[in-house]
Amino acid sequence: MTSPDAVASSFGRAAARYRDNASVQRAMAEWLAEWLPPAADRAGSALELGAGPGVFTEKLLPWGGPLLATDLSPEMCAEGARRLPQVAWQPAFAEAPPTGPWDWIFTSSMLQWINHPVAAIAAWHAVLKPGARILGGLFVAPTISEWTELTCATEPITWQSAEQWNTNLSSAGFKLLRSESKTELLEFPSARAFLRSLHAVGAAPARRTSPERLRSLLREYDARFGSPAGVRSSWTFFRFEATR
Repeated sequence: MTSPDAVASSFGRAAARYRDNASVQRAMAEWLAEWLPPAADRAGSALELGAGPGVFTEKLLPWGGPLLATDLSPEMCAEGARRLPQVAWQPAFAEAPPTGPWDWIFTSSMLQWINHPVAAIAAWHAVLKPGARILGGLFVAPTISEWTELTCATEPITWQSAEQWNTNLSSAGFKLLRSESKTELLEFPSARAFLRSLHAVGAAPARRTSPERLRSLLREYDARFGSPAGVRSSWTFFRFEATR
């Protein structure tokens, strides 16, 4: 896994252009928002972890009560505050959340980056009120499996399955209320366009191959997973709701 500092730096560099390139993260936010309570019931103290510049945060509004959006990257928080000034913003490690206590914790498109998920989710459990809820969405195995196959799993993320995440939640002390996964096939004009889309949102924090090897991988991706419409990329979405 990639270090938190490297992740923060990569996403920080992408903060200004993130929203314009975050098509898959926006799709996750829209899918996760289907499980939000009705607008009239959105109240209480709420914390969002890994908010980025607010792609999911805006789905929460209007919120009746304190709403704090956090992200590992100060640049992401600054961009979120610029776009959604009615929300409080604060840089924070997801593994060390603000103490609250909170009625809700939300997270979208972030948990797959956590190095020690059970410990992190247990820290979230500790700052929630009894009976409070967590609502989250993330990408799980198999995701970008075409690229993983070519690179022999050298990506910065070690993908876990939906079943593993259900176990992580239970191991951290949560009672799982519901969970669901689905697979989406996305198309890009080329392998290079696919890889650029990851860099554009900060989701490629470390160079793990030489330029020569990278060019070879891109050619192989185009050849093996291409069609007249472009190249495909598989993503598995996972959403869950749990209570303390």
